[in-house]
Amino acid sequence: MKMTKLELTYARPVTWDELEALQKEFEGQIMYLAGGDYHPKAKDSASILIDLQELDLDQVGFAEDAIYIGGLINLQQLGDALESADLNEAISIEAGVNLRNSLSLTNYVKSSNGRSVVQICLNAMEAEYRLSGEEDGQAHSEALKARLANDFIEEIWIPKPISLAFASVGRSPKDQPVVAVAASKRTDDRIHIACGGSETMWAEFDLHPGDGDGEIKIRELYKDINDQWAGAEYRQEVAAVLLSRCLHKLTQDSSKKEES
Repeated sequence: MKMTKLELTYARPVTWDELEALQKEFEGQIMYLAGGDYHPKAKDSASILIDLQELDLDQVGFAEDAIYIGGLINLQQLGDALESADLNEAISIEAGVNLRNSLSLTNYVKSSNGRSVVQICLNAMEAEYRLSGEEDGQAHSEALKARLANDFIEEIWIPKPISLAFASVGRSPKDQPVVAVAASKRTDDRIHIACGGSETMWAEFDLHPGDGDGEIKIRELYKDINDQWAGAEYRQEVAAVLLSRCLHKLTQDSSKKEES
């Protein structure tokens, strides 16, 4: 890890009480070691490095209404827990084997952008993120990402049912996408859709029964998304096709469940 200071105190709390004491003592001076990271580096304001690996943040829990994922779970463990073929496809696009087995969700979410396909899948499933010491979760947002510069994810809640269809188009089969679409059917018969494909483009919307196929809406979202990877007109065409593909897959999955 590249450090910008000659000295940085290291602590590895084994209980939450010990962590809370350190947080109070070193408020505003903490850098968390929260599993594997893309670009680890020390903050100029940091005087202590707190290693979180003894606090059981790499656990998965199952409840009637949700799956609970610890913030230090890596991408591969996320795929194994949710057992979704489409999520595992997104994970294989996101990172190679070494990174999938090391990058923690805390650091992944902090670094994600509009081309981060696993984040797009999590957004479609309406995942919520509970930061350290908080009782309530919050949806993914730029504000959440900003807070992670000085905090960490204690737990991610992914509401059941685990329903996901994902499709993307990149410059090559395993490249980051120029367009990515994910859709998830929720318990109130909504279909929640998340999409991206450029670094700065995040978008989500709902389709309710009777709303149609969503083509007009998704074309509108991509109408001004131009960058060196692709133009807006191309993205609009591809997004409409990918959305149709995802909705068809969700319909097929629902039919299979009813038959079984």
